[in-house]
Amino acid sequence: MNKRKVQLTGGGTYFVTLPKQWATRMKVGRGAEISLEENATGSLILVPPTLAGENRVSLALEDKDPLWIKRAIISCYITGFDVIDVNGSRITPTQRRAVRQAAQSLVGLEIMDEAKDRIVLHCLVRMRDFAAATSLKRIFAITQEMLCDAVSAFINGDTDLAKDVIERDAEADRLTRVMSRELGLLLRDLLLEKEIGMSRILFHEYHGIAKILERIGDHAGKVSRTVPSLTVPLSPSAITEINALALAARTAVEESVQAFLNADMAMADRVLSARDRTPEWEERVRLAKGKENTQPLGTIFDSLLRIRDYAFNIAETALNMVIPGLQDSTEQL
Repeated sequence: MNKRKVQLTGGGTYFVTLPKQWATRMKVGRGAEISLEENATGSLILVPPTLAGENRVSLALEDKDPLWIKRAIISCYITGFDVIDVNGSRITPTQRRAVRQAAQSLVGLEIMDEAKDRIVLHCLVRMRDFAAATSLKRIFAITQEMLCDAVSAFINGDTDLAKDVIERDAEADRLTRVMSRELGLLLRDLLLEKEIGMSRILFHEYHGIAKILERIGDHAGKVSRTVPSLTVPLSPSAITEINALALAARTAVEESVQAFLNADMAMADRVLSARDRTPEWEERVRLAKGKENTQPLGTIFDSLLRIRDYAFNIAETALNMVIPGLQDSTEQL
């Protein structure tokens, strides 16, 4: 870490010198204009004019398989690159298809230029267009509906509804990746805090809850994938237990997200108090599985118990953010 002593001119102006290596690398010389921005912690950020410009990365596709291509493009997107230049001596049809599929799985990523040896992707997403609270509410709505429909499809053996639930999981994933990208940008550029009106700490917690909700969507998809393997109707007692646990899980998730968005400590405490009933639910699940002992039944019960645990994690985050006053109670679910 470079340290500089604050000096005082005769006119009463405070000044510090800049490290020579940094100034040379950033092309800062006599007469250059540097922007100064104060962040939420009181630190000053120096922004040289050379820092502005296109944020791009190049990916070489030589001998790369489709899975690698998709993962690499998603990684570049989440890291925060605006332009992804995909190139190779000759891009094969399989590789080109993988690039298109990756772009389609990411919000705002579009192919802007294409040739036999190059594909240029531009990300058109801007943080101001995807407010953290709005994105989180949308992910919450999607995953709650997925969970409700997954349970209904399981109980009724509705394979069409189950397939629809699985397809909806992609939308929750797309929105979560937008938030992951925004978090990556915030970590790299402190000035964005001022632009979006939210600290990195608070945005990190929003992103964490979005990831939890994404996992809830994954469990809804997991339950839905077992529907075709249901060969016999469920017993009335099993249906009763499934509905009861599903209601408890959905309610806990809804109240925990509401507690976070509204900075409601009392509601977060109320959600966490239900954790004491976990041994009771586990025993009810054990008895219900023991009567029929089928793999699909085990899957739905295990997923619902896990979703209930996720709600407790969200409630704990709500408490952690409210107590030090890091979140204002301005967002309403």
